[in-house]
Amino acid sequence: MIPMIHVENLAKNFVLHNQGGVAIPVLAGASFAVAPGECVALIGESGAGKSTVMRILYGNYLAQGGSVRIGGLDITQAEPREILALRRETLGYVSQFLRVVPRVPTLEVVAEPLLALGRPEDEAHGTRARSAHAAAHPRAALGAFAHHILGR
Repeated sequence: MIPMIHVENLAKNFVLHNQGGVAIPVLAGASFAVAPGECVALIGESGAGKSTVMRILYGNYLAQGGSVRIGGLDITQAEPREILALRRETLGYVSQFLRVVPRVPTLEVVAEPLLALGRPEDEAHGTRARSAHAAAHPRAALGAFAHHILGR
């Protein structure tokens, strides 16, 4: 099966321009694949690069090396319009912060892009939205298993 997400040899540096251009490597050689419909967790210690990987996958950060293919599109080589189309039609993003938009429930934030694509309201608020809502609220979704999986 062709992966939905395929990351190979990913590298990212942050440059401290106010420190004479010192480059700090934050990722080197990261590789993984995610099949369509597969549920995965990106885990690691604070500062390990989890948020950086997510921002690269979403196209907010540029990678210094490697490739990131999402649905066949290598976003490290994609044009901005291709990234926008990928976000609109393929990717969903639920922030690690539970209230992305103040006073708007997470379920509504997740359903909004589906509604914008013309999906029926019952579908937008249905299975896909509940799945994304569960990702934003892992303790509620995992129930009794949360302590074992999340470690807290």
